Amino acid sequence: MSIDYNLLGNRITTIIYMINYILGFIGNTFALMTFSSRRMRQISSSIFLLVLSISDIVALITSLWFFLADAFAIPLQNYSALACRFRTFFAYVFMDLSSWCIAGLAFDRYLRTKLPLGSRTLCTPRNASLMIFICFLILCLINGHYFSPGIGQERGENRTTAHCLENRDVYPNYYYFLKIIWPKIDLFVFCFLPAFVMILCNAKIICLVKRRRHHLENTDGQELSKTPLNRQQTLNGVPSSRKTTNIHRKALERQMSLMMAACVIVFLCLTVPVSIYLLVLERLSIKTPNFARDNPFWLFLFRILRSLMYVHYSSSFYLYCLTSRIFRAEFIQTITCRKIVPIFSPDQSTSFVLNKLDDV
Repeated sequence: MSIDYNLLGNRITTIIYMINYILGFIGNTFALMTFSSRRMRQISSSIFLLVLSISDIVALITSLWFFLADAFAIPLQNYSALACRFRTFFAYVFMDLSSWCIAGLAFDRYLRTKLPLGSRTLCTPRNASLMIFICFLILCLINGHYFSPGIGQERGENRTTAHCLENRDVYPNYYYFLKIIWPKIDLFVFCFLPAFVMILCNAKIICLVKRRRHHLENTDGQELSKTPLNRQQTLNGVPSSRKTTNIHRKALERQMSLMMAACVIVFLCLTVPVSIYLLVLERLSIKTPNFARDNPFWLFLFRILRSLMYVHYSSSFYLYCLTSRIFRAEFIQTITCRKIVPIFSPDQSTSFVLNKLDDV
């Protein structure tokens, strides 16, 4: 009994896309509400997260093109080649921008860890916005070739429908660029280079945090051996303000490290498989141009990997907010309109705010 991979792919991808839309649009909307507040916009990290939520929403909207084809058999590419070019252009630009927002967030976090004092002038909302804007312009230039007439053809000239395929016979040079050269550039810009920046920054952060923690422990041990403990503090079990500050800093670093680690792991797990598939398919297509179309299983595999890739754009809010107590507190405060309540240390010498975002 043969398997109808086309029907099976339609059913599986329809379920995946529906889950993506339910979780993605709700989560990214909450992210917009959280990171667009006046207090959050004063932090550079929040600027990256705000633009990330916008990019994820646009990426999910562009995936409706595939969802309508899989779920309702509505091939939008048959209605307008120009609309197809616009969709492809915006899809690639905002998917790339999403990757680079995560990389920018990792780099911002690295600068804050490496240069605690200098980061106050480097890691500003203005610089973050400028970096994102320049990145957006570069990505628009890189993906601008999708408006080429070498892709798609409108109705007319004895054609009742449009198409969004490559015009191989009319534009052979562009066809060669699109099939042989462009996949390598796209994978480098979309996946491999941002992933390298994320991994490198997080590795550097881990090394810096461990080195700083070791230095603080040695410093505290030397001071404790020289400074006698207050008898009342000893009896009451109240830690010193400096020790409490160190504990708070360590907890904050653990939260940010967990958030960034989850970011990198999810990004790699959901984008690398489809990237590797495209590289393998490129090598096979050189010998057999219609290899994917003639092999239903390979087309089925690509559709599954592509739909799973879009899970990345629906999970950002849950990774960056719900895995960190700081951002979770800010989110709860935003939707409930609560005021910030300061939490005082037991000795009343130092006050802490639950969502101390200036350190993020």
